[in-house]
Amino acid sequence: MPLFLACYFPAEEPVFIPVDISGILFVKSLLSTIEEELHKIDRFKGIKANDLHLFKADSGVPLKPNDTRRMRALQWLHQPANGSELDEDEYLDVLFPNGNVQGMVDIIIADAEVLEMLEGLGDPDNEYLRKIMKALDKRVKCESSPSPSEFVNNPNKQSEAFRGAKPPIYMDRPGGAPAVIYQPSLATLQHRLEHPETITVSSTDVEHAAEFFRCAAAFYKDESERQKAIKTILDGALGATGNWQLSLGWADSIKPVGSWWNEHFLLLVLELKNTLGLHGDALLQAAFDYFKIVSREKYKEFRQYCNFPVVLIGITANRLEIGVAVCVGPIYVTRLLTLDLSLDFLASNSIVRLARVFHALSSCRDELQIYYEGVRNKISRRLSCLYPNPTPIDPSTELPQLIYKQFLSPAGQPISNIVELANKTSALYVAILTATNHEVVVKFTARYSEEAHRLLAEAQLAPALHYCGRVVGDLFMIVMDRVDGTSIWQLKQDKTPIPSVVPTKVEEAVRILHDNNIVHGDLRDPNILYSASSNSVMLVDFDWPGKHGVCRYPATLNRSANWAQGVGPYETMLKEHDSWQVKRLQGLCP
Repeated sequence: MPLFLACYFPAEEPVFIPVDISGILFVKSLLSTIEEELHKIDRFKGIKANDLHLFKADSGVPLKPNDTRRMRALQWLHQPANGSELDEDEYLDVLFPNGNVQGMVDIIIADAEVLEMLEGLGDPDNEYLRKIMKALDKRVKCESSPSPSEFVNNPNKQSEAFRGAKPPIYMDRPGGAPAVIYQPSLATLQHRLEHPETITVSSTDVEHAAEFFRCAAAFYKDESERQKAIKTILDGALGATGNWQLSLGWADSIKPVGSWWNEHFLLLVLELKNTLGLHGDALLQAAFDYFKIVSREKYKEFRQYCNFPVVLIGITANRLEIGVAVCVGPIYVTRLLTLDLSLDFLASNSIVRLARVFHALSSCRDELQIYYEGVRNKISRRLSCLYPNPTPIDPSTELPQLIYKQFLSPAGQPISNIVELANKTSALYVAILTATNHEVVVKFTARYSEEAHRLLAEAQLAPALHYCGRVVGDLFMIVMDRVDGTSIWQLKQDKTPIPSVVPTKVEEAVRILHDNNIVHGDLRDPNILYSASSNSVMLVDFDWPGKHGVCRYPATLNRSANWAQGVGPYETMLKEHDSWQVKRLQGLCP
């Protein structure tokens, strides 16, 4: 008669494996059998017997009920008195002299991921962090891809990469979040490049710039000749000797033209083209170098502490391009500056400006050096690097202190995955405001009406607003209370009747705004929350409000939504458009 053991693998997606051990003598053979069974499931095809650990459950984990079995198995493993791992050379008939115990788990299977789950078991925050970490590793994983030079020279390769659901790089097509909102050193670089007059340079700095200027304006027979002419000048201008044509065997043997490092961490990477229009985009190639580097397994241990900020430099003939990038799962690249260097009537001013640009790059390199020293010591909070760390436009402004907790979808729903901000116009997060220890929603968007929000917050028709200000990256940062409620859109999805208080309160909000000559402009269902517990209504989106007859709708307005007549991209905002939305809401009520 066959003897079965109830083996259970409490992975993220758990597996129950009954194993007939009639012909199995040793634990080692049982491991091989379990490996074979797991390989029948696609998600476990890569698992090896050597990756697995077996524990005898000793009647500590009943099979029923199914819905709690996984957590009970993990809790059993978490107990210090339990968790005695079976040795490969142990006899199964000695371990189970009386056979299995009916209705109980006999063997608990664990791998490194399951054992990692035991840390902070039962802590919802830890569970969320673990899910995000898993999603991060999956997102950053480097699949087979062409070399950077092949990539930038082949439009078909670019199309294949960028037209997918999750392209390796967000750079222009598709666009992504400004990289500078994640890293203060990069934000400072952008600010300096936008305000070069604030940078003081020496005559030596100007001499380096003049030398580079002359080389950039010259003609060379090929890229190697151009590189030879500029590399010493650039090393001097940046204040550090770079690695030129360094082959990175651990990164598909890519060979960036120039790179500057903090030991294992990339600070700046440079690519060069001899002539405009030939052999692709130098800055794109630098970005692809960066992707090839940060996606390597050697950086996995740092991903929860670091977003790998880097400066990208592209030189094509007499054109200098500067960009920055971060890796927060997706790689976001932001172009900061393009300079066409010409020895013309304005050459003197242009040389001084270039000296200031080089000075800004050198300062950024120094700041990134300091940042990566901290990364090596893993001093930041786990996964805080995946959330924005913005820099105010006004240096005298103090941003609110936040502890980020969760990503939110565009509809404001918590999600346990990496957010893809491709072609998005805003980003939302849940955080703890340390000043109050309360949950808040943090939003980044290009347009916002603080006035409209505060007017309605005073009337308790919008969440309390704690902060609204501009940050580097040309965005607004908004911090508001997180409020309970269900959107009208969700109520409709759930086929829940719309309470009459909804249009009543929205009409009240519109009246307050209109009395101040403000048009809300975006009273769509997702932007209106209803709380059944308090029978209250709040508006939660103030990206669009503007002055009646003066301000305009965004050029990106989606025409396919349900709008009043006269609403369209860049059309003038009118009060009657809000009134139309109020009537629409009234029509939704029974």
